[in-house]
Amino acid sequence: MRRGLLAAVLTTFAVIPSARADEPISEDEPHLLDETGEATTVVDAFDRGDPFDFHVFAGFEQRWKNAKIRRETGLMQPGLSTGGFTAATENVASYSQSTSIIHLGADIGLFRDLALVFRAPIIVADSRELGDLDGSSNNPSRLQDPNGQQMFTVPFKSPTRSGIDYIELGLNWAPFNQQRDRTKPTWVVGLAGQFGVGSSLHACNATAGGGMPVCPDPSGASGNRDPGISRGMWGIRAHTMISRRFGYVEPYTGFSFLAEFPQDRGDWGTPQNFKGVMLTRAPIVASMNIGLEVIPWEHRENFQRIVGDIRIGGIYHSAGREYSELFDALGSTGAGTLRSANPSAYKADPANMNGSIVDDTAPKVFFSGITDQRAYGGFRVAGSVTWQAGEYLKFSAGTAVQYNQSHIITGAEPCNPDAEKSVGSAGPCRTADPSMNGASTGVPNPNHRDAIDTPGRRFTVDDTTIVSLWINGTLMF
Repeated sequence: MRRGLLAAVLTTFAVIPSARADEPISEDEPHLLDETGEATTVVDAFDRGDPFDFHVFAGFEQRWKNAKIRRETGLMQPGLSTGGFTAATENVASYSQSTSIIHLGADIGLFRDLALVFRAPIIVADSRELGDLDGSSNNPSRLQDPNGQQMFTVPFKSPTRSGIDYIELGLNWAPFNQQRDRTKPTWVVGLAGQFGVGSSLHACNATAGGGMPVCPDPSGASGNRDPGISRGMWGIRAHTMISRRFGYVEPYTGFSFLAEFPQDRGDWGTPQNFKGVMLTRAPIVASMNIGLEVIPWEHRENFQRIVGDIRIGGIYHSAGREYSELFDALGSTGAGTLRSANPSAYKADPANMNGSIVDDTAPKVFFSGITDQRAYGGFRVAGSVTWQAGEYLKFSAGTAVQYNQSHIITGAEPCNPDAEKSVGSAGPCRTADPSMNGASTGVPNPNHRDAIDTPGRRFTVDDTTIVSLWINGTLMF
């Protein structure tokens, strides 16, 4: 009796090994659902009994972003020994952004576990505004420049934007596929290019001009401009994911990386190869995810299953120039300290052998609202459910919550200490030690603005949360 029970238990566990496809013995046997988990599925071609695969999908995502904007102060703080302390204690505004996106895409099988992928997110509406933060609207002096001019006011509203920011084209490949070889996990790698195609973003104030968007040209060369929608970038996105199915669960982990480079157009197209510039590109974004897919039910003969997915991830944004939460408010300002041009270079002063003066022959650098942002991290939790209704149709829906660390969004350094130093190019970047005759400490950064980048005047973003909801439908041919 005991031997019979032991044999039954061992037989039960013996049939729960890693899931695999049932290889048909003959061509006329019915084909079964043998796809990997949703996180590592790659459309393929020239497979047994299935020479070509083509998937097309459409989905809708609603995203809400909220944050608190504060400003450093250099005022004497109670209990501190010196007034040189800077702290982000001044409430400025509560930031809110609502974005509605239609996601369109297609995957075309090229060979076994090799697919060409196309993505085109269409922004239906992107609205942003600044509201009161614990009485901040009653203290407009917090938003003045050193000359007492108002940079912007709260409440503030940006125009509602719409259009296509970029399109993406790339390849996904699975070097290993557990459904083909049960001794190996499923491993997917991908590489894609992103191409900015929409009109370039321009800083605007929708609360001015009788309700019409006011988008000034930083150089003052033209009048009102189009608000735009595109970040105006070339991007390279790489990702990898590895998973292994055990019975009804399939754990996975992955890594992704996005690097963007400004196109030669819009305000980002302004030459950034000046000697003093320290940041010349957008932040590099890297993320790592771990997750678990659960398959509580599947009917392989009918190509039907339900998959639940939950994942957590960490996100890192490097330092870089960015369209921050204050892009519209600062970029559309009328304050002279931001509207006036910065020199891009200095030259030796012929009247003073140890001095330098502005090089009037060099281009001028105007402020467009794009600022130097410091590095920060964040984490994200997401969950989704996918229902594959049959061989040719599946639906998915999900939600995600992301939290970002506090970070400085106006932090351009005044001098580039790594640039080639000389007396003539030093400008104001000089040592205060009188014994060194004003020796150079670097080259002036033309993107630095004392009004917003000097410690004690910098803006920070705190308590950033991003909530997303989405639903997708996929046709599989």
